[in-house]
Amino acid sequence: MSSREKPVRIRNNIHSYGDPYLPAMKPDEVALCRECRAVYAGQRWQLESQAARDLAQAKQVVDTLCPACRKIRDRVPSGVVTLSGAFVQHHEQEIVSLLNHENQEAMEVNPLERIMDIERSDTGLLILTTNEKLAQKLGRAVHKAYSGELEYQWSEDTKLARVNWHRD
Repeated sequence: MSSREKPVRIRNNIHSYGDPYLPAMKPDEVALCRECRAVYAGQRWQLESQAARDLAQAKQVVDTLCPACRKIRDRVPSGVVTLSGAFVQHHEQEIVSLLNHENQEAMEVNPLERIMDIERSDTGLLILTTNEKLAQKLGRAVHKAYSGELEYQWSEDTKLARVNWHRD
């Protein structure tokens, strides 16, 4: 290795990070979120419409609050997307429509991935998500649709993603 090359740093700590918002559910348990109506069945969360059979066959359905609703209630995001620049202010409505479309698609695959909030500021938009992968997906979608500059940052100790996009 030359003096200019730096060793690659592998982030092993992410694999050991336990999400405190994931409930300790039994593998055969069926649960229904009282807020969003997401269903935990077959060791995964799904939309109520996708889990109709599991709900019908369940001997008992546990009333709960899903991890996404708990994060929203506690205002603890796993993704923070910042969209800035004059372009955002001039195209805010279509950008928000794109974000909402991406959110709907993500929720159909995993209802725990959702936008918590979209906040407007003088410099653009701040989007909080319940999942770091959704934050990355939103950043990619905005970049693909409108170009601009895109940057990803991950925290060292938790599964938090920061996505920054800018276009003047």
